Amino acid sequence: MPVSFSALLNSRHYALAPDLVLTDDGPQRGHSVIVDGRDITWVGPIAQLPPGEAPVALPGHAIIPGFTDAHTHLGLTFGKSLIGGEPAQIWRRIWGPMEAAHDAESAYASAKWQFLEQLRGGFTGVVNYTSNSPVLNAAVHRAADEVGIRLVSTILQDESASESTNGPFIPFSDLAAGIDQHIADVGRHRRITASVSSSGFFRNRPDTLGAIGAYAHAKGILHQIHANEHFPEVHEINLRHGLRPIELLDRSGALGPQTLIHHATLATDREVSALARSGAAVSYNPVASEWKGNAVAPALAFVAHGVRFGLGSDATRYDGFRTLDAAEHAQRLVFGLRTEDFSSGAAWTWVDAITRGSADAAGWSNAGLIAAGYRADFLILDTDRPETLPSWDFEWELVRYYNRDQIAAVVVDGQPVLIGGQAVGWDSAEFIRRHGELARRVGQTPGITRVHGASERYRPKRQLRASPSP
Repeated sequence: MPVSFSALLNSRHYALAPDLVLTDDGPQRGHSVIVDGRDITWVGPIAQLPPGEAPVALPGHAIIPGFTDAHTHLGLTFGKSLIGGEPAQIWRRIWGPMEAAHDAESAYASAKWQFLEQLRGGFTGVVNYTSNSPVLNAAVHRAADEVGIRLVSTILQDESASESTNGPFIPFSDLAAGIDQHIADVGRHRRITASVSSSGFFRNRPDTLGAIGAYAHAKGILHQIHANEHFPEVHEINLRHGLRPIELLDRSGALGPQTLIHHATLATDREVSALARSGAAVSYNPVASEWKGNAVAPALAFVAHGVRFGLGSDATRYDGFRTLDAAEHAQRLVFGLRTEDFSSGAAWTWVDAITRGSADAAGWSNAGLIAAGYRADFLILDTDRPETLPSWDFEWELVRYYNRDQIAAVVVDGQPVLIGGQAVGWDSAEFIRRHGELARRVGQTPGITRVHGASERYRPKRQLRASPSP
């Protein structure tokens, strides 16, 4: 008989007893989880439950931490297959025009649509990188509140609109004022935290990036920067400054525990060491590397050197299990096979990265684990499927065999926000119908240029064959 999760709705205090609980010590059988309000207050063997607790039995189910998308662009939801077959640097030809054309309505629809996809993919939290104005951010915040997802919101603060950074420059006091206003705006939302983003050295001088990083650290927020993602960036920064991008960030004082570097696919051993020494975090975006990148980030080196890192989508697809698969797959093909490393980090590395690691990279020190004192953000998985039975190694199965249709419920702050693939508290099907035409219009924004074009352009033309004789 299917398990009902409706009893959890609006329940402040409850205990759950699934077949398996994924803790920081690995998969545990015969364990229970107690939730009180927004937090997990107890995890342990059912036989040791505190007196008076009556856990809800969840046979054929497992509880694991919710996933966090450590890097996405909420304004790019409707691009989808436009990037199929396209060469790198699509942000100039596709993403830039699309994001620049948003108004409040389309920013709201794009964010809420992606939040729905994120929840259906097992993500309970996301880190957004955007060029949004305060007005557009307000629309995104409204969408996040309506869906119930956790969000790192951001505002882009660059000192120059020119890629050459030759001016005119915005005074740092104005940049700081924009950051302060964003922090105040975000402070009105329970599940949203603030951050500041920079475009890197193309629109900022090195000392300015250092100053923004120091200001973010003082304010207790993230400083997001794309770095070492593509060949043109590394080449140009070397020509201008005689250093590679992450090396220059390090010398400028822009690396620190407040820093979240996106991609780092072209990081050298020396730069990996700088990341580890500084305490900066990295988003490893394996699907972005597969679809539109120049390289695969050296995530196994991040592990070996103690670099904080999580997994991100970079606006590709929002499916946590396929992200896990891609994370392990890319490391095995690019780094593991050439050294006969068939473990390639083992499954736990990637499961830890998309849960605890991504939450840590997002600045959420109290999320990403099933443990007492942590936020009650978790997934309830249906384990009774032929694809995942018999079970021999749960974490390898999460990486290679589980699928999003096995997500029975998604819980954020102790409350289900998705049950059986359907949103709780709002009509997602009606929302998609109502915004379908807008989504198509955003995907056809003037200025979008595809180089490769639609797949059918390259399909060989075949002559029609005569029908066979009866």
